[in-house]
Amino acid sequence: MSSTAILRGQQPVSASAVAAARTGSEVPRALSDEEIKQTIKDFGSAVRRAITAGFDGVEIHGANTYLIQQFFSPHSNRRTDHWGGSVEKRMNFPLEVIKECKSVVDQYATRPFILGYRISPEEIEKPGIQFEDTLRFVDVLKDQPIDYLHVSMGNVWRKSLTDKTVTTPLNETIKTHLDGKLPMIVVGDVQTPDDAEKASSAGFELVALGRQSIREPRWVQKVIHGDETAIRYSISPDDLDELGIKRPFFDILMLLSGPTGIPLSNSQTTDRDNANAALDHFLSGGK
Repeated sequence: MSSTAILRGQQPVSASAVAAARTGSEVPRALSDEEIKQTIKDFGSAVRRAITAGFDGVEIHGANTYLIQQFFSPHSNRRTDHWGGSVEKRMNFPLEVIKECKSVVDQYATRPFILGYRISPEEIEKPGIQFEDTLRFVDVLKDQPIDYLHVSMGNVWRKSLTDKTVTTPLNETIKTHLDGKLPMIVVGDVQTPDDAEKASSAGFELVALGRQSIREPRWVQKVIHGDETAIRYSISPDDLDELGIKRPFFDILMLLSGPTGIPLSNSQTTDRDNANAALDHFLSGGK
């Protein structure tokens, strides 16, 4: 969730007037019904601009505590109207966004245009999104006019953050629920070619690189050409010009890195389990 300072004096908005469960979070203003409908149209307008600009597709970001996830979350959505209440009603906003975006694609795209959707499967807040909620949502999403589902986690093989009795990686359960109707993108701690091969061999159709693509933007090319020993697994200030990373961005990465933060500059020998747990905690709403 944003802040008044970032928004230059404008109050953040959300599904309900509930602050995020992070230290210093502001209480947002609840969107009106009219504003919600306009926001849905705005998503469609963004898709039209992407089509006009020549992009091949867009991904609807329904993950990582942003607005769409806020509407699905029982923590940030305490509404009792069409847009909140039951888990089914909390699906209404993201489903309307998908519907609007697809309508724009059908109207304006003159060639195939990809429309994807991204989710975070759990929240650590109480109340918060539980994995059972997500599976009910996935059962609906698999019949929507989208081209893939992207599941955002710090580790492809992560189990539940909130239910330690879960012994199966969440991505495997989600793939079972998709029932072959949608291809799935997995992401999280894919650093080495072996990491990517493991995920692909497990039947996941697409594997994404996040942190590693910042450290090594030519990762794919080096793997294709058999130059795997040249893959970069850490970055330093000396690498910024070559990587196209501006100093302010690097400073942010360093603030979020380390043993208790987002390990964007870790090496292969870092304690990956602890690093990924920290990343998931941050992206699921933790401070």
